Amino acid sequence: MIFKALRSNIRVDDSTFDDLYPSNIKILGHRHWTPVDVAKMAATYLVQHPNDKILDIGAGAGKFCLVGATCTEGIFYGVEQRESLVEISNEIAQKHQINNVEFIHANIDQITFSDYDAFYFYNSFYENIDTSCPIDNSILPNQELYYSYTEYLR
Repeated sequence: MIFKALRSNIRVDDSTFDDLYPSNIKILGHRHWTPVDVAKMAATYLVQHPNDKILDIGAGAGKFCLVGATCTEGIFYGVEQRESLVEISNEIAQKHQINNVEFIHANIDQITFSDYDAFYFYNSFYENIDTSCPIDNSILPNQELYYSYTEYLR
């Protein structure tokens, strides 16, 4: 029902959308995942033509890509270093038959930016500086990574 509502331009609030996720991922939504309204607005802005390729840098749980793929004619790619989040995102896309989205388990420095038409970046590297709300313990915060990733992105 969530994706049908989004396709019909019916507002979906974040708590409803975040119910798609396991509880340990859902509780991180307010801090780490893009709000639905922002995702929809940004995706609409970024997709200028059908089949534009949009890369979400540090896709996390895939919320931006899932919303964008549902609300536009773009093709969304989310790169995420946590394999568990890539698996969750792919499962949601598969279950809800969202075919214009793909989640990639990789690090940002393994991505060729010229393969994409536009980029979405929502505070992805900041977890290396602000350790007050970790996503999980699989990746240890490292301030040098913040600067390294930021420089690579720039």
